[in-house]
Amino acid sequence: MAGLLLVAYFIPGDREAETRPLDWPGFFLTSVGLACLLYGLERIAHPEDGALPTVTLLAAGILVGWLAVRHLARAQHPLLDLSAFRVLTFALSTLSAGTIFRVAINATPFLLPLLFQVGFGLSPVAACMMILAYFLGNLGMKAVTTPTLRRFGFRSVLVINGVIASASIMACAAISPQTPQALVVALMLIAGLSRSMQFTALNTLAFADIASAQRSSAATLSSMLQQVAMLFGVAVAAAILNLSQIARGAPALDLVDFRIAFLAIGVIGLAASFRFLALPPAAGAEVSGHSLGN
Repeated sequence: MAGLLLVAYFIPGDREAETRPLDWPGFFLTSVGLACLLYGLERIAHPEDGALPTVTLLAAGILVGWLAVRHLARAQHPLLDLSAFRVLTFALSTLSAGTIFRVAINATPFLLPLLFQVGFGLSPVAACMMILAYFLGNLGMKAVTTPTLRRFGFRSVLVINGVIASASIMACAAISPQTPQALVVALMLIAGLSRSMQFTALNTLAFADIASAQRSSAATLSSMLQQVAMLFGVAVAAAILNLSQIARGAPALDLVDFRIAFLAIGVIGLAASFRFLALPPAAGAEVSGHSLGN
């Protein structure tokens, strides 16, 4: 309720002067393509169901998605305006580096409960208490993010904080059941803090330079890509775990499989972090209030 009231107060209620016909072909193609792609990605986490349905769904999703993009680029009144991707800050924070980094970040909440229960042998309740520190870090960073962005700007924050977040993911490969609990909790807090700042910075930068006419389509595109990144993160993490187990010829997952998964996911996040160097130093300054003279 508080969120609804804040949106009603702060978000302008701009509407287009003329109504446009619904783009039925665009609606059909985007919905079918996205459904196939998301369901196919979700099935990667369940290899026991067989690979053929998963590959078929992913191939269908990519093909129909390509047809959808082709249609949206040519339609007179497209369902989604793809011109937002011509804006550098939006494209980087959603489509390219942003999506890749979200894949790494979204894989972490999937891997951590499995690490603590399967790798460490903890009970679900004990594992949950460890994860609680991770999400407490998410909450604790919210009040700090705005002044940090104002002081250092989006470019520096996304690069440096991205490196810290990626390093914290890779550090999860170094912990074991013998690691002191205080050290594990501290790592979870750091991982949660850096994850929260990166998410907030990405979501804010995405709309920093978006014109009002593009805002509706940009919000939908951003939401769609976040859902794809979330499922893709789980799918990639599950695939790495399964491949590692198969390579060892083991009947069940072991701690070494999680070490490999965390290292691989951390490398993905690290690569995405350096991609933010393509942002100009003053990117999103009107939103963050950052001055290059600071």
